[in-house]
Amino acid sequence: MFKEDVSLFIALKYLKTKRKGFLSFVSSMAFSCIALGVAVLIIVTSVMNGFERELKDRILNIIPHAEIIGLNPILNWEKIQTKAEENTSVIGVAPFIETQVLIGSPREVFGSNLIGIEPDLESRVSVVSDFMIEGTFESLKKNTNNIILGEVLARKLGLDLGDKVSLMLPDTKPSFAGYFPRISNFQVSGIFRVGSSDLDESIAYINISKAAKLLSLGEKVHGLRLKFSNLFEANYLSWEVLMEVESVSNDMLTVQDWTYSYGPLFEAIMQERVLIGLLLSLIILVAAFNIISMLVMMINEKKSQLAIFKTIGMSKQEIRNIFLYLGMMISLIGTIIGTFFGLLITLFLSTPFMESLMSFLMRGSYFINYFPTDIRLSWISLIIIGTLTITVSVCLYPAFLASKIIPAEVLRNE
Repeated sequence: MFKEDVSLFIALKYLKTKRKGFLSFVSSMAFSCIALGVAVLIIVTSVMNGFERELKDRILNIIPHAEIIGLNPILNWEKIQTKAEENTSVIGVAPFIETQVLIGSPREVFGSNLIGIEPDLESRVSVVSDFMIEGTFESLKKNTNNIILGEVLARKLGLDLGDKVSLMLPDTKPSFAGYFPRISNFQVSGIFRVGSSDLDESIAYINISKAAKLLSLGEKVHGLRLKFSNLFEANYLSWEVLMEVESVSNDMLTVQDWTYSYGPLFEAIMQERVLIGLLLSLIILVAAFNIISMLVMMINEKKSQLAIFKTIGMSKQEIRNIFLYLGMMISLIGTIIGTFFGLLITLFLSTPFMESLMSFLMRGSYFINYFPTDIRLSWISLIIIGTLTITVSVCLYPAFLASKIIPAEVLRNE
């Protein structure tokens, strides 16, 4: 009787046999399709994971996870802050004042969202201070006329660190001649760049005390920003916090979380990642069909050899194992090659050269003008296991056909 390693030895011989013609073409396509499918899946999923990470790090950690907003300016906001911080899911609370202003320089005038903040508290709910390219976030000290601008807005206004700007907003107290704009001068003490034109072009920060003075709010604020330990639970956690703080406030309050403005974008990236992964998996299915075709043609070519093997004592199981081993080796080699090149290309996409090249080609077109990559072991493992499972399982049918060969009928026709 033959030992189990004989089947493996024969499979290795078949694998290393130099064939010509259509069978060689099909076997080459089987290797190539597996390698190509695995490589493309690794590259695309890593890039999509990178976009997800960048969206979370650059956008969803810049904007508040949620905001408690007063229908009218809130007076005793410190009580609301204290109550909100009692919730174990809340890791940061910061008051804010927000209004629309015109920001003017000697060259241009542009509209912007002016946000009054307390720098120390704002750092608990936003990481905008991590994206400062000039100046510091802490320069927004109380009773100072300092302002921090987004890079795009600063460049459009032709401003740099230390330059003067004018903030223009309507006076809420009309005179006998009507409403006139109030103008206040500020000095640029910082410039930030997040990478999103929406934020870099439309936001300016000043100290909350100065914002309250500009709007004649006194000790009042427009609302409080919240940051949760899990931003994906912000939708229901924000309402939970709202119900808790209403017990200590007589103000009419409402709440709004990040899904209102950026939820559709985040969901689109998640859905596209899954959809693209499923579509690219078709390459693996093509490779699986190529393996079936190759094995069936090889069985037809090697019928006489298989008949002789059976005649000298090989069992059906050992015959099946020959083609199972052969399919496994093709699948494993193709997967290893695909994984190697997939990881290699993914790492190349994250090099400074590629980032500079993509930044040049896509400058001003997208909020992320490079290929962000995030190689996750869980995704790589899933791709490898899925590929091996599909490509190995399709070998069962050809192996079953090989084991059904009847030696007498095959050798009679030789």
